[in-house]
Amino acid sequence: MISYSVIAIIISNSLSESYGIKLNNERIELGLKPITKSWTLDSIVLQYPLSFSCDPKDSRDKTEYWFLENKWYCQYWTNREFDKTKPYHKSKEIYFTESFWLWQNEVDFEYDKFINPNSNLAEYEELKMTTLWQNNAEIYGQLKHMKNGEDLLIDFDVNQSMYGFEKEKVNEILEKWELK
Repeated sequence: MISYSVIAIIISNSLSESYGIKLNNERIELGLKPITKSWTLDSIVLQYPLSFSCDPKDSRDKTEYWFLENKWYCQYWTNREFDKTKPYHKSKEIYFTESFWLWQNEVDFEYDKFINPNSNLAEYEELKMTTLWQNNAEIYGQLKHMKNGEDLLIDFDVNQSMYGFEKEKVNEILEKWELK
């Protein structure tokens, strides 16, 4: 058991490195945008269970988890080279589980954020694409019209037709923005 413990801790800690650039072949096979050399890993944040914040100020101490409990992390990547006058891929958040039990280490899902500064309805459009790795990399999207960093309400209600669409619509938007 002591041998397993040492091996498990070393392997668990190193697996998170494989969820970034090393996972690009799988991303490309699935038609997803890879992480390139122009990207920077800004933070790795320990999450509260069922929390969705990659902000380092929300980082948690490992002592909040029980002994041998699976820990949930988020890597926050940003693109450092893009033209802000054209649609661009801004950031990627990768959520993953780190476990003492090696077979439970896995990438759970990732969010990609794309920005289109050439929107007719608002200051800019923001497409947030979710890829669920555990469901054969199912893809869902959410399109927001943003002004001053706030999601606009259209017709005094959230524009429901722009929320929760699937891969085909995501691909259609990315092709229209010339990002796919």
